[in-house]
Amino acid sequence: MAAKDHHTALRTEILSKVNAGYIEIVLAKLQWGKDDIAFTLHVNPSAFTSAGLQTTDWLRFLGFKENMQCQFSNARRCFSKEVPEGYDLQRFATAFNDGFGQLRKAEADLQACGFRLPGRRQLSARGQAFLQEVSGDGHAAMTTNFIDASADTRFCYKFTFIGTGGEKGYVTHYRPLHPPLSSEVRSVFRYLGLKEFHQCPEFDFEACHYRTLQLLETDNPFEGNVDFAYQSFGAHAMRFSPAIEALLAANAAAERVGLSFLPIAMPAERLRADIVQQIRLPTNTKPEPNPTMAFDAALPSNFDVAISFAGTERELAEKLAEILRAAGIVVFYDNFYPEHLWGKNLTAFLDEIYRKRAKFCVVFVSTEYNDRKWTIHELRSAQAKALEQKGDEYILPVKVDNAELDGLPPNVGYVGISLGIEKIAELLIKKLRG
Repeated sequence: MAAKDHHTALRTEILSKVNAGYIEIVLAKLQWGKDDIAFTLHVNPSAFTSAGLQTTDWLRFLGFKENMQCQFSNARRCFSKEVPEGYDLQRFATAFNDGFGQLRKAEADLQACGFRLPGRRQLSARGQAFLQEVSGDGHAAMTTNFIDASADTRFCYKFTFIGTGGEKGYVTHYRPLHPPLSSEVRSVFRYLGLKEFHQCPEFDFEACHYRTLQLLETDNPFEGNVDFAYQSFGAHAMRFSPAIEALLAANAAAERVGLSFLPIAMPAERLRADIVQQIRLPTNTKPEPNPTMAFDAALPSNFDVAISFAGTERELAEKLAEILRAAGIVVFYDNFYPEHLWGKNLTAFLDEIYRKRAKFCVVFVSTEYNDRKWTIHELRSAQAKALEQKGDEYILPVKVDNAELDGLPPNVGYVGISLGIEKIAELLIKKLRG
């Protein structure tokens, strides 16, 4: 069916049409035989900007094919793709516009950091020379000179100059503050062409990702790429993480309607890769925090405790989590795993944690907890597991105020926050080790 034309059939029918912002969208039914039927989406971009990313670029990224003789579009030009029966045009329009807006943000930040979006306009010979990479692995060189370093809340960046004998160039090294990378962020790195090196000397022989830029030596210093290299690296601390976030948001918008442009597995497969296949942290060792880098933690396959709380109780939850972790307890607390949560489908991810991957769930019961969407989602997942366990202890409530939680039986034992976090942690550790 994929080889068939999206515009000609023995019978064609327009099922629905939507005009949304800058695009006209048509859903058509094509029939070549009694059981040979396809449904196709036809999108006509009706507005363009003078520079930057266009809606036509976004459509190509999503796998749409251009056609200049479309019988379904008023303009006769469209981008088409086969879709499932009953496809929701309005939902597609919303996701398309949301994703396009995020991708434009990503492109602006990526350009500041020296990147081009893959699949954009072909560069001239001069442009290709300006962005030429250094051959080799970016690390093994006759000479290596450190130039600069920077960081943000998610990554450390190092900037070096190397000479291989035949080439000279710049290397930008990337290392997450909370390795390893999640499936989502790893897919973005692949999309941007970042390569992995497993023993980077710039990070004490830990793994890094990197990109290179060959020095363009010319008689005219204004035609070289030295300033470009320095300015691109200088932008990383402020603009690289926002670019990654925007790319993930654009792809998440596309995934809402069954599409994707990143080289990424489907959400369920990513979840298995990031949870089931990770190595579980040992429960009898105390992590030593590094003052120059945040706690380096792989995502465990199972947790001794998952903590559920509203934002008003974050300070209490964090104190409990820190005490438990210092005692060798494997605890799920969101700020311990920021890169693993970044870009995730949180609905599925948190359900997996609170319903399948924890031995106990500590809930900080408060008025605020009852009013938050995510805490209610976490509680429902925890209640589902408690029901499956047929009376075995799972939910351990800590009362912060006089609030009651819907669905939590009144006979479930709880402790009050007045007992103190240290004492609550002590009781929990005894329960886990008993």
